[in-house]
Amino acid sequence: MSTMKQLQDKMTDYKRFAFVLLSLSVFLYIGSFLPVQGKTDGAALILTGGGFLLVGIAIFFYSRAIAIQKKINEQNMNS
Repeated sequence: MSTMKQLQDKMTDYKRFAFVLLSLSVFLYIGSFLPVQGKTDGAALILTGGGFLLVGIAIFFYSRAIAIQKKINEQNMNS
């Protein structure tokens, strides 16, 4: 398998990871605001904190995908 193909696959995977994590964080964030009987403030805090944590991880994966895209562009320029 060529290096370009591996880089392209990694970039696609990182973008997919970021999208899934962002989707999950939206559900957690919505869950922190929906009124549910018996939900404590601690549970809402955990849901909100988990949502923000997932957004941070998604940003990390998206930044990795951008770095790999730059590598691909550099290799294309050199070829």
